[in-house]
Amino acid sequence: MLTITGLIYGSIMREPGEPYERHESGERERTAAAADAHERSLATRRDERRRRGAFYTPPELVAWVLDHALAGLAPGAPVLDPACGAGHFLVAAARRVGVAAVHGSDLDPEAVRIARERLAAEDPSVPADLIAAQVVVADGLSAWQGRRFAAVVGNPPFLGQLRRRTAGQSEDSRRGLGAYTDTSAVFLHRALDLVDEGGVVALVQPLSVLAARDAGPVRAAVAERGAVTDLWCSPRPVFEGTPVLTCVPVVRLGAGPPTDRDAWGALAAPAFDIPAVDLPAGAGLVGDLATCTADFRDQYYGLVPFVRDDPGGPTPLVTSGLVDPAELRWGSVSTRFARRSYDAPSVDLAALRADGGLARWADARLVPKLLVAAQGRVIEAVVDEEGAWLPSVPVLSVVPHDPADLWRLLAVTLAPPVVAHAAARYLGTGLTPGSVKVSARQLAALPLPVDAGAWAEGAELARSAQAARDGERPPLLAATGRAMTAAYGADPASYDWWWGRIRR
Repeated sequence: MLTITGLIYGSIMREPGEPYERHESGERERTAAAADAHERSLATRRDERRRRGAFYTPPELVAWVLDHALAGLAPGAPVLDPACGAGHFLVAAARRVGVAAVHGSDLDPEAVRIARERLAAEDPSVPADLIAAQVVVADGLSAWQGRRFAAVVGNPPFLGQLRRRTAGQSEDSRRGLGAYTDTSAVFLHRALDLVDEGGVVALVQPLSVLAARDAGPVRAAVAERGAVTDLWCSPRPVFEGTPVLTCVPVVRLGAGPPTDRDAWGALAAPAFDIPAVDLPAGAGLVGDLATCTADFRDQYYGLVPFVRDDPGGPTPLVTSGLVDPAELRWGSVSTRFARRSYDAPSVDLAALRADGGLARWADARLVPKLLVAAQGRVIEAVVDEEGAWLPSVPVLSVVPHDPADLWRLLAVTLAPPVVAHAAARYLGTGLTPGSVKVSARQLAALPLPVDAGAWAEGAELARSAQAARDGERPPLLAATGRAMTAAYGADPASYDWWWGRIRR
């Protein structure tokens, strides 16, 4: 049975110079202090720490990981930390299974030296050469070829694709994975080959592993080999020096049923107070009614020479910040495009067409459509009924096959159950923990309502909301949300959650 632990580590962050471990004595105290000093030294060299992706783990989280990964293991069961640093996981694991049973690797020679000394202090009877053979300076992604362990635990480095070579990654370690798969997820993928059937992998990951596209092959590999049986996550940062949100999926090989590769975000949703929804199937998808499209850097940079600040401009440029639910704020609030601020960004369409480079693209976008902000507190969308607006990356375009479906599609994007579904399913992919981020592909995959009458009512209310003045819009939005909650046959809790976000 899957258990979810959502913790807010607000009180466990150490002050500079505070020892990592307490109540030690003698050699243990000395080596623990050395580990703490190494951390502090690395923390003062921020560029170096970021280059390595090294952020050390709070002791309470170490304990949680080992409680779930090593439960039931007998003394002597082999345990690996493939990116062991100064040995926090190794020392804590050694106290459960024995010093002779723990193994580790790291690219930092000084950290490895400290980890070895700490293990020797735990049990002086273990030969130093055995510890040196089992805790090594090496790339954890390739050092343990052919070995098998009862559990693989730890906090591997968090590094983007552009910095992956600094982590010692070989191209072989990334084979079959997305180009921008984070290093930590590459470690998770590799660890699946390092444990026996019934073994456990529990590695700290960025929250994005739950839903990011490039982590999809990693989640698929987990589904092929076992299941996520426990999950820890936090809605607040717990690692000093980085705002990255984190989680720990505990993967047990051979467990079932397999965890859906596209539903990991939903596992963490309770920790973020996102209500559970079960959207009905069988009524079709948004993609059955419309073509959903995202534009890219070519369009973004290609537009730059043709954008003017012109309140009377016939072709508004719509940025994400100008899109609210059933409202376009163009001309009423300022926005930024290409590092400049605009009060009313407009596209000189005649000059753009004369240039020719983006003429076909502009013609394809200047049609009746829905414009959807790529992320926000809810899904934010507005109807361009006349086809007079151009989207700025990353605004998404939803072009209905039949223009008569425009308002029905707007109602779908406003539907509280749909927003809650997207917030949970794609949790961790937004820039902030409270944002709901959707791609064009994900928009197309959103299910349609089953109650046609309530949907029609929601569509008319959505149309009225967009046409309303500011003071009149909130009650119409609320009515739209209630109608669309009924259209999906969903629990009213999703409406309460959605309306709370709308009102903030």
